[in-house]
Parts: sequence; C-alpha cells; structure tokens
Amino acid sequence: MKRKDIKVNNSSDYWYDYEAELSVYGFLRWEKQESLDFFLNAKNSFAWDYICLSNKFGIATSTKYFENIHHFESEFLLYKSMFDDIRYHNPLLFIHTYDESWVFPSILFINNEQQQPEPIVSIDPIIRLEELNSKYTCTPIKVALDIGTKGIQLYYYLDNDIFNLRLENKKCLEFEYPIDNSDLAYLNTQRLNSFLRDLKKLCFKYGANDFEFENLGLNDFSENGVLFDGEVIYYEDIVGLLLPHQKIVK
Repeated sequence: MKRKDIKVNNSSDYWYDYEAELSVYGFLRWEKQESLDFFLNAKNSFAWDYICLSNKFGIATSTKYFENIHHFESEFLLYKSMFDDIRYHNPLLFIHTYDESWVFPSILFINNEQQQPEPIVSIDPIIRLEELNSKYTCTPIKVALDIGTKGIQLYYYLDNDIFNLRLENKKCLEFEYPIDNSDLAYLNTQRLNSFLRDLKKLCFKYGANDFEFENLGLNDFSENGVLFDGEVIYYEDIVGLLLPHQKIVK
C-alpha cells in the first residue's frame, strides 16, 4: 500500500532549519581577469539588476527600497563613504543590511488561507521583517557576494526544508509518515526555482565563467532547483493555475 503524507492545518509550523547539518550551495565565479574587470566596471548595474530580479520573484529581496538605479547608486555611495574598509563596498552587503543585521527577506506564503504572502526573514521560528529584533535568523535563502582581488564569487545557500513537497525532520517525529507541505511549496517553490535559474543567467551576463553546485544532504534539491516528484517546475509552468491573489510575480 502506498504511504500517504500527513495533512496538517499549517505545515509551516513544521518547517525546520538544519543549522548547516544539511545544506545546498550554488557558486557562481568570476576567475578570468577579463571577466573580473568587466564585472567591477558594471558592479552597480549588476546590483540593480539583482534587486529587480529578487523583487520580481520575492526571493532574497533587498531590505531597502529604491525608486530607480540612480536612487540606489546615491544611497550606495553614501553607505560606502562610511567605511574605509573596502570589504564594505559591496552592493549586496549594503542591500541586505538591516539595523546592523544581515538579512534576506523572502516573500512567502506561510499558511493555506493567506491572501497575501509576507516578508519572512527567519523560518524557525517564523519571523517577519518588521518583527526582527535579533542579529541571528534562520534565513529562507541566503545570497552573498564576495569580491576579492583575485576572484569574485556569488553564492546562494539553503539549510532548510521549507521548499520541499514533504517534511521529514525532528519536528515530525510524532507522525508515522512525512508531513505534506505541497500546498505551501506549490506557492513558494516555483518562484525560488525561477529565481535561481535567472540568477545564474544574470551572473553569466555580467561575465561569470563558472558554476558549481554542492548538495550536502538536503532531499530533492538539484543544481536547477527544488524537485517536485523528480522534476524541476518553474513559476511560468503553473501561473495559469494560480488564483489572482497568488500571482505575486511582478
């Protein structure tokens, strides 16, 4: 007999952060001098395109609002003037700094009855951006940019199961079978997959010449995104089936 996943009222109550015990990484690298020079000359343009991309899909969004690229550049210039250490002259560090914390708000549906998703900065426990009062968060997904003298690297990192179809973690031990997370995953995961796909395209557009994916034990993850029964599904594959309030891609 085929096992049946357990339905609960709110599967987000069972989302779990593995605290790096299980995780996935995606690395995009600029290693040739020509590509390094190209990126550094277009760094602000890249950052603005990243902001637009993250806002489009609601994944790892900026903590700050900018009306346009000129507004972003002026605010970033002011931010850089506060630091002599050039390690702070990093546009992704700037946009993800919030009240001295480093956070990555993602716009997520966290219950089945929700009409509007919310900017979530921590998933275990669930914390909204406006509720943040700590420097530590279990972020839905982290995207960071390392700018060095000999190379540049952008990486994304997840160590949780919130985008999976089913949940099998320490919170689920009371149940015989995995918890069904498909309703929320249906609304959140396809946007993540589309974001990761277009993030790679963006990096290669700005000169990246290498991509590496590393899975350290998370179920149903691939270099192309989270698997739904063995297949990677993107937002545009399911948008026609969504209700109007669920169509949040801008």
